[in-house]
Amino acid sequence: MQVETELLRSELLSKRLGYSVWLKMENQQISGSFKYRGISRVCKEAVEKGCKKLVCSSGGNAGLAATFAAEVLGIPITVYVPESTPKTVRVKLIEHGATVMVHGNKWDMANAKALEAATEAGVHFIHPFDNPLIWEGHATIITDMKDQLRGKVPDVIVVSVGGGGLMNGILHGLHEVGWNHVPLVAMETIGADSLNACVMAGDWVEIEDIKSIAVCLGVQRVSKRTYQWLSEHNVISCAIPDEEALKACVKISDDHNILVPPSCGAAIAAVYSDILSDLIKEGKLPQILNNVVIIVCGGSGTTTKKVEEWRNKYM
Repeated sequence: MQVETELLRSELLSKRLGYSVWLKMENQQISGSFKYRGISRVCKEAVEKGCKKLVCSSGGNAGLAATFAAEVLGIPITVYVPESTPKTVRVKLIEHGATVMVHGNKWDMANAKALEAATEAGVHFIHPFDNPLIWEGHATIITDMKDQLRGKVPDVIVVSVGGGGLMNGILHGLHEVGWNHVPLVAMETIGADSLNACVMAGDWVEIEDIKSIAVCLGVQRVSKRTYQWLSEHNVISCAIPDEEALKACVKISDDHNILVPPSCGAAIAAVYSDILSDLIKEGKLPQILNNVVIIVCGGSGTTTKKVEEWRNKYM
């Protein structure tokens, strides 16, 4: 159900930074984000097994992915979202046939309500990130990329991390194609940095509350598999202020006419701020980079008006 998204070499960023910067354009999936790869698989399998209705919890993008899949499959869906989910996203969910229920001020609360609703017969619950089938779907980002790079191997891949579904899929894909040695830079915003909290604590912990504008990254605790990957792969965790993510959203709009939310801006900030160069100085990345891939994970709700607001406030 997914599409093979483009892998674009940013001529502007490559010239500016002295190495090839590749943008994996997951915003080209029909729901607007990478989420469609894995979640559409789960929805399809549920319908094939006789499911009559889908229930999903989401901060926005997972709900859109499940709703678009439900629309294609011809099955009703109810999406539970927190109050922080933008109105534009809620409207889009409704436009594509979802029943939208708003509950609580953070995803964890909406998720608890969705689980209650999913106990009815014939109803299948779609978790937004914690499902091996979802990770397998997201892993196809890497198999696509391997073909598109035509023999080149990335020196580093950069992703945004919320609950960890994308990170799990990317790492699954890296090991599947034999790129086990490629480091992964995991970007979060401060206040939604549940993975970084695990790194700092050396344990699978949760953060007390979500205090970031990047609401799509707002999960109090990453999946257990995400935490386990920290000891199985070279994952470099970085948490940045909201301001840096928002600046990156403005810059990618200016340079490439791409509209992305702050959750995606967190990953893009790695090449617009000094993050990668700092990691090189700290010895965490190779001294010479040739190919850097940024997963433009996508997302909905960002408008040109919103980008101008961020520009006026932060640039």
